[in-house]
Amino acid sequence: MSLPYFITWSKQSNPYTMELERIFPHSFEINLGTKKKPIYKKVVDLSSMSYQASFGLKNKIITNAIKEQINHFSMALPKHTFPLKDQVSKELNKKAERFSTKTGKSTKTYKTFFTLSGSEGIENALKIARQVTGKNIILARKKSYHGATMGALSVTGDWRNDEHLLPRQWTVRIPEPDEDPKGKQIEGIILKHGADKIAAFCLETITGGNGVIIPHASYYKKIQSLATKYKIKLIIDEVVCGVHRTGPFFGIDHYPFLKPDFIVMAKALTGGYFPLGAVLVCEKISKYFNQHILSCGLTNYAHPLGLASVNAVFNMIKDKEFSTHRKELERVLSDFADDLESKAIKVRYIGLLMAIELPKALSTDQLIQNGLYVSIQNQTMILAPHLNMPLSELKKSIKKLNQFL
Repeated sequence: MSLPYFITWSKQSNPYTMELERIFPHSFEINLGTKKKPIYKKVVDLSSMSYQASFGLKNKIITNAIKEQINHFSMALPKHTFPLKDQVSKELNKKAERFSTKTGKSTKTYKTFFTLSGSEGIENALKIARQVTGKNIILARKKSYHGATMGALSVTGDWRNDEHLLPRQWTVRIPEPDEDPKGKQIEGIILKHGADKIAAFCLETITGGNGVIIPHASYYKKIQSLATKYKIKLIIDEVVCGVHRTGPFFGIDHYPFLKPDFIVMAKALTGGYFPLGAVLVCEKISKYFNQHILSCGLTNYAHPLGLASVNAVFNMIKDKEFSTHRKELERVLSDFADDLESKAIKVRYIGLLMAIELPKALSTDQLIQNGLYVSIQNQTMILAPHLNMPLSELKKSIKKLNQFL
């Protein structure tokens, strides 16, 4: 039977689907049978859905914050100002602020532009970078995913880029960190295409679904050096890394010398409970729009229900118990990595984000049948458990998962 809606990233003749029945705090129930003869299966979520559900699937703190905001007011004009909007923006700007590694003094401050997704965040960062520089070209990596809208997809390097008529003449690929760990080839690429034509770098801090690629510090030191030398803006995609997925609040906190001009966030920013993202724009660029029109906007800009979700997330992560528990979960994943490496299985991990190169064929459906949901792409399994998952549940799930490796 044909579905009355599209299934994303799939051939519609036979797409992979799961019939959802119920949601639990860290798992969901699906029907593996038919409507006449249902077979219910409880499945533990080890991928935080699509990396956005970092705080579980039935989080009362976030849902109660949304309910409370609905009772107050549930929509607003983009031009409305209200305390919640100020509060969330100031908190985001504060978290984004960069400091000197030598003196500890503030070196870069930011201003927030709200979006409804990571794709829109990248889209608006690209628009602004091109507007303020008057240049078109973006330097991006092949193993990357930045979003599904036309601009974001044009800088995306993976298979999702292939079948679309995109402005590819405006994207130039730079080497992967393992191909050029010190970034020596990148300057040659800049000189070949002309720094006067290059608007920005657009890079995921640490690659998510394309394999959890964790660049060496030398790679990013070269990127930052070249961005400064040739006046090229730096767009950092934190859509997967943001909100403690890799340990600290941002992935860039692992590289304190990085001073991005734009930081793009979404997904876990609301715990996945409301579609909302943000572009954090450095002060030098934001001041440009004091005298120039910012020709960017969205109907549901800074949606109050989304802001209520973000505020609830901020309140949760301030709790010391959250930080302690997250570190305990990280130790569980670290022990799992040690076990895999002892079996000569290649693994890359940082915080609560892990890629496992599968030694044998394994499908998502096989794991679903055994009560586990884990993302698998190109024979690489990506783990991204909830940051508040009970230790016992993560340990039990990893033990079960280990049987397939």
